[in-house]
Amino acid sequence: MDKLRKRLYQVSEGLELIIALVAVVGVVIAAVNLFPELLVYWQNRTNGEAFLIFLDAVFDVVIGVEFIKMLCKPSSQNIMEVLIFLIARHMIVQKTSALEDLLSVVSIGILFFFRRFMLATKPDKEQHVPELLGAIRHSGNSQEKETKDNEQ
Repeated sequence: MDKLRKRLYQVSEGLELIIALVAVVGVVIAAVNLFPELLVYWQNRTNGEAFLIFLDAVFDVVIGVEFIKMLCKPSSQNIMEVLIFLIARHMIVQKTSALEDLLSVVSIGILFFFRRFMLATKPDKEQHVPELLGAIRHSGNSQEKETKDNEQ
């Protein structure tokens, strides 16, 4: 049973790499298609809508690249980057209401909070995030030291 699990895990990793390769082909095609989009934008540069269309195409490529990174090297850091780009794309490119913009900003703030502080308790192998309490203590000590230095 253990051998079967190990083999299935290896097969799933292989499939993940195949999907990443297919995604690379798609991102390369999308990146090549940015040049005609740039020409269309240049011809219609006085139209604000043309810029949003071009920006949408750029965000598609950027999100695709981040998605490939996430497939090749899955980590909580890469997953959060993809989510941040997706939310930013929605907020910038789409026509949204003030409430949707507020929710997007709050969502990005929460993701940054998790990335900065919540991952500090269980960081990925390559992530060098200070401990939450240690970071707070360190910032408090440096503020106290600055206050004492300013008083002298």
